[in-house]
Amino acid sequence: MSTTERTRALRRRMIVEARRATVEHGLHGYTIEQLCETVGVSRRTFFNHFASKEDVVLGIELHADVEAFERYAAGGIVSSDLDPLGSIVALAIDQFHRVGIDRADEALVRQVFEREPALVAKFLSATDVQLARVTDAVRHRFGWGDPDDRRARLVTEAAAGLLKVTADTFFADADSPAFDALLTDNLRLLRAAITTGQDTTP
Repeated sequence: MSTTERTRALRRRMIVEARRATVEHGLHGYTIEQLCETVGVSRRTFFNHFASKEDVVLGIELHADVEAFERYAAGGIVSSDLDPLGSIVALAIDQFHRVGIDRADEALVRQVFEREPALVAKFLSATDVQLARVTDAVRHRFGWGDPDDRRARLVTEAAAGLLKVTADTFFADADSPAFDALLTDNLRLLRAAITTGQDTTP
């Protein structure tokens, strides 16, 4: 196992254990020290990867997005054939897979949000916090260098709206499809609504 794989596995263990502890005890019912003891890491190691207890529960890793945005801006991570909106959706799906929002622990994530509803708002607001950086990455990827060019922000805001509606549905409906499938379908519906006003699925 490579160093990168070991680091990813360690982060994953911290995230899963934090979610389990939150479901069992509530966010304020355990300490970071207790979490570190369970996982077998030091407090210093914890803060090398996560800024807070809330962030580890949500899978928000320190500096992880910086590299991803740089690679995306340079034309990487997702297919170069995708249009701007499609590329942001593909990037979001890639990032959600990386942090662990998928069917494998969907029930655990739902239980976390049921136990700590305030975390839903933090999860949704994470998109807003990243908005400026995503906009810059889109601007660089598609060569929209003029600061007065509004296209990058318009596309990013549209993607943020897609993510919010998708997250609202995903976490509210236990029978909803997987997050990436739901997001992809919402992108299709948005395109159909804008171009024809109708869902053209046979």
